[in-house]
Amino acid sequence: MAVVVALTMAVVTTTSAAAQPTQVTTVSAVTVANPGNQRLVEFDPVALQLTATGGASPYTWSATGLSTWLSINPSTGLISGIATAGLYTVTVTARDTAGSAGSVTFTIWVPRECRTC
Repeated sequence: MAVVVALTMAVVTTTSAAAQPTQVTTVSAVTVANPGNQRLVEFDPVALQLTATGGASPYTWSATGLSTWLSINPSTGLISGIATAGLYTVTVTARDTAGSAGSVTFTIWVPRECRTC
């Protein structure tokens, strides 16, 4: 079960002795789009692009739970590598330039292939 928390932050800039707001900027929370559970073929190349919205881009990406042969590009959010057999629960996090973060969790299932059967 995924829990999504909506958060809005207002930044107020003030000037001089009057201390009246001159600019109000609203920044929404970082939200990572859920790619859904993935079923991959063992030994096939993987290219799974994650996306995020909100916050102050660019984002820095990280992931936990990936197989040894998969990695995430910290600048682009692209998960790539070679699929290896197993069931993986993956959590991907995007962190914006202000330090706010959003995460999504999904599974990657790679059934063992018998290519010589």
